[in-house]
Amino acid sequence: MEMMDMIVLGLLVLLVIILFVLMRKNSKLSVENKKLTEILDVKDVTIANYEASRVAVTDVIENFSSLDEVMTLIHAGESKAEVSEKLGIPLSKIELIIKFDKLKNKS
Repeated sequence: MEMMDMIVLGLLVLLVIILFVLMRKNSKLSVENKKLTEILDVKDVTIANYEASRVAVTDVIENFSSLDEVMTLIHAGESKAEVSEKLGIPLSKIELIIKFDKLKNKS
């Protein structure tokens, strides 16, 4: 073999080694990318839950003025649906007001 053949063969071996190293790094980066995607998904769910709870608290605060009226009607024996119809407040907010009252009475 001539010197030029040895150089070409050496460069080819070097190219193959570089290719394997890059493939290995790519697989590691792929695994890390999946982990980061999972972390971002968890972050998005956490933010959505936080915003939902904030909205629920805001709803209770907005309807706090009607808390006494709602609880009076509930204690008088009316159902949640009837109270909702009488006061024009959605049933979900009536349930939040009742939960808030239970928490207030525990304190």
